[in-house]
Amino acid sequence: MTTGVGPVGLPDRTDQAATHSVADLNGECALPRERIGGKAWSVNHLRALGLPVPPAFVLTTQAWEEFELHGGLSAEVWAGVRAGIATVERGTGRRFGSETEPLLVSVRSGAAVSMPGMMDTVLNLGMNTAVERALLAETGNPAYASDTHRRFLAQYRDIVLGDPRAAVPEDPWEQLRGAITAVFRSWNSARAKAYRRNRGVSDRLGTAVTVQAMVFGNLDANSGTGVLFSRNPNTGAPEPFGEWLVGGQGEDVVSGRTTPRPLSDLAGALPAVHSQLLTAAALLERDGRDIQDIEFTVEAGRLWLLQARPAKRSARAALRLAVAMADEGLIDTEEALSRVDAEQLRTVLRPESGVDTGALPLARGESACPGLACGVVVTDPDEAEARAAAGEDVILVRATTSPDDLHGMIAARAVVTEMGGATSHAALVSRELGRPCVVGCGPGVVSALAGRTVTVDGGAGVVLLGAVTGKPVEQAVLEDMARLAAWAGVDPGELPAVLTTRLGLGENRSSATHSADNGVMTAGTLPASDVSPRTTPLDSRTQPTTDAPGHPDSALLRLIGLKGRVRSEAVAASLGLPEYETSCRCADFIDHGWCANTPAGLRLTTAGREHVAALLDQERRHVDPDAMTAIYEEFCGFNGELKDVITAWQMKDPGTPNDHADSAYDAAVLSRLLGLHERVTPLVRWLGSIAPRLRPYPARFDRAVAKIEAGDHVWVARPIIDSYHTVWFELHEDLIGLCGLTRADEAAAGRAH
Repeated sequence: MTTGVGPVGLPDRTDQAATHSVADLNGECALPRERIGGKAWSVNHLRALGLPVPPAFVLTTQAWEEFELHGGLSAEVWAGVRAGIATVERGTGRRFGSETEPLLVSVRSGAAVSMPGMMDTVLNLGMNTAVERALLAETGNPAYASDTHRRFLAQYRDIVLGDPRAAVPEDPWEQLRGAITAVFRSWNSARAKAYRRNRGVSDRLGTAVTVQAMVFGNLDANSGTGVLFSRNPNTGAPEPFGEWLVGGQGEDVVSGRTTPRPLSDLAGALPAVHSQLLTAAALLERDGRDIQDIEFTVEAGRLWLLQARPAKRSARAALRLAVAMADEGLIDTEEALSRVDAEQLRTVLRPESGVDTGALPLARGESACPGLACGVVVTDPDEAEARAAAGEDVILVRATTSPDDLHGMIAARAVVTEMGGATSHAALVSRELGRPCVVGCGPGVVSALAGRTVTVDGGAGVVLLGAVTGKPVEQAVLEDMARLAAWAGVDPGELPAVLTTRLGLGENRSSATHSADNGVMTAGTLPASDVSPRTTPLDSRTQPTTDAPGHPDSALLRLIGLKGRVRSEAVAASLGLPEYETSCRCADFIDHGWCANTPAGLRLTTAGREHVAALLDQERRHVDPDAMTAIYEEFCGFNGELKDVITAWQMKDPGTPNDHADSAYDAAVLSRLLGLHERVTPLVRWLGSIAPRLRPYPARFDRAVAKIEAGDHVWVARPIIDSYHTVWFELHEDLIGLCGLTRADEAAAGRAH
């Protein structure tokens, strides 16, 4: 089924197929991928291969063009939608909006160019009170019926209505029109536009919308959802790899909100389904000549495939798969060479852990950042900085770290802490600095290690006595490298450079204006006027003014203390102050003995720290303690989410650093960060009305977000500059101080980084 709509007011096209606005995805759709989007193309291709896929139809990018032209869905397109639903009804034997055997559908975006996390999706559409009763009567399962209704209401309010308390239409057709409209509009969302600018994707491409019959992984004990990779995407091993979640829907797995089980659980519970899934994976891999990422749902013991696409992979997997698939005849040697880039080769050649000497570790904790480093243990960040400047290799060991320790962390070869976990300050900052890090080693480690020469094995999570050499690179890696080099006609050592020039693969370069190795600290100097503030609706709290009053010394000195080492122009940029005036005030601080100048910038002296403590005590006396406590408690709720987001940005899983080669993964994490920013902004703005010195924080967060949305991702978590993570840390420290708490106590309670 297709409906044709003339291209009035649209670019001329010569192929008649491109004028279709709505098309069935029955395995015979001949419209090109750029017209129906990647999701619909996958559904159509899966059905063409005879695989089990729920019936679906697609509103093509021409429908989006007409939507943009007319400001809504035209009568012709809507007629096509109703005809599409009728086709899905025939394919399922169910009726949309019916009170007996009702049909529910998903409404998903589908741009031709993948834009993961940037576009909107609505599941379980068609649900209302009568349909919930019908599903209960049909299945006898009240938990399934109510859970499906709850999921729909929450998602529809979030995506379509933008209000968690809004009334959702009971009419399924009104729901459907609203969801399609929301998905089309999401093409022009701020995050989608920023994503396209960063990747050079045209705004004129538009998005398709796929409407597909729902299948329910939350139906019963023989239902669930999962993701299967036809081979292991982390190691490249030929065994299938995946996750399975009983009683869930697809969004549960990809959102990261729940913890799935290994695919072996599916094999044990539903062996026939597991076997059918592996057979489908093998077929799709042969057909696509690449490792496949397959989304699937099992409904009451019946397998359904929802999507399949080439899988993202680690550097080790990329190398192993390229060689293996060439050996298997799936690809030729030229294509094998094109599937590995120079940075991936460098990654697999880096040692990550030490040789096992048989000696007991001096300390054991949680691996926070892999790598191997040897040096003398120091326990004071100032000492670490001074000794490193003199050419000595040092290891910084602390009970816990804070922004005050940053200069010592930069100077150190590795970082070890007594407290904290994978989302602690030490872990997050060490990963951004590229410092091996072991956290949570337990009390007494600082005194036990002080002054000793040790090796920190970040990958193994241990601290060893003396200097320990790294493990040799795995022989299999060297053999795979040799195979690629032979195909390229060069020596293995020349392969990275050859791939860079021969295949036009550029090197990854950071645009950060700092050097972590030499300890020179600079920060972005973008004036506040260069970035338009984000417009976030405030709740009923008082909206602060935009100035930043307070003690003339307080804001500057406090920020210098938080940053550890910083130049006056960077402080001016952070606070939105005139650079010359700030420089003069900083010179006065030096004259008063509150600050000292170092090659890396200003730092507080002992007298300066005492002065800041006195100013902070004075500030606390003018702050409503109940209001500040309430703000801090609400902030702590957001804080755990921020730590999870930054950890996900840095690590794919506890053993796999994020090499940022998977744009889909990164985009999903950035979407979570931007969503958190929208939700926390009213709280941060309200804070300025309680403690005026903190009024610059909203603008600082907004500047970091503007950089991120423009595609400069070092502003997510890079230390030293005013990245989102850096500003968050500093705000957290300010809240701890204004509440009269200590970082050590908050860290022990799990509330501090």
